[in-house]
Amino acid sequence: MRIQKVNPVGWANVSALATAIMYLILMLLGMLLGGVVGGMLGGGAEQILGGGIVMLIIGPPIAGVITWIFTALFALIFNLALKWSGGLQIDTSE
Repeated sequence: MRIQKVNPVGWANVSALATAIMYLILMLLGMLLGGVVGGMLGGGAEQILGGGIVMLIIGPPIAGVITWIFTALFALIFNLALKWSGGLQIDTSE
């Protein structure tokens, strides 16, 4: 099997969605661990969770958009490299 071209928009969509999901999961874990550590250090709940909740809301969409843009650019460059090199050989087994 030889890859001759990839769809930049499709690749960017998948990559952006995966990044936004991972960002959301990591932010939830960060808020949980930050809350535990902040509570042990004597911080109030408004100090501990305030910034985390804001980043939980706006972070995934921002990360998704930035990832989409850079992945689309990478896919265009990747297609150019595939064209110049004659494609990418992938061996598969069934």
